[in-house]
Amino acid sequence: MASFISLSELITRSYPRTFFLLRRCKSLYLYAAVYGLAALFVTLGFDNLVSSGKIRVEGFGLGSPWLRAIYVGLTLKAILNISFFNVTVAAQSMPVGPATLIQLYEPMILRNIQFREFTEVRKYVRSAVDAYPDLASVKRTIKENVPATLPGTERGAFENDIDKAPSVTVAMENFLRFLGRSIFDSVFRR
Repeated sequence: MASFISLSELITRSYPRTFFLLRRCKSLYLYAAVYGLAALFVTLGFDNLVSSGKIRVEGFGLGSPWLRAIYVGLTLKAILNISFFNVTVAAQSMPVGPATLIQLYEPMILRNIQFREFTEVRKYVRSAVDAYPDLASVKRTIKENVPATLPGTERGAFENDIDKAPSVTVAMENFLRFLGRSIFDSVFRR
């Protein structure tokens, strides 16, 4: 459950329109597996403390292992981001507590996923870039295909990003990331 929730949160936060390109990204699955393993340890530790009588927990459905798994899955990231105190050396601050574990692996895994998404997006738009080499024409086409139902501020910010795009590749990457595969394909993959 925690694996699914952490993966869903990452995808909806960082890759809502390009997640389909990350199906073969090992770091994405490692990210989910680490949170799943952490949830297992939290659940085992929790069950051990309850059965030994050291803590008493009351609430809806806590007798059910399935509901406990859902509760742990929903709260795991918050539990793991707890730091008891920070140790500062020079300008570096390091949290001490469960958050320490997060600082050891998460930045590297997230960076790997980010690089993979960048590479996969670039590969995905390559054939369209080859078919539509004129930057001014691509920018115009992109702006003409932004849904009119988008709020004005959001549309204006996106069109500003497109205006600043230094190449057809960057403009198309922005278009794909902002509006997703179906609109991109309907415009540039006819």
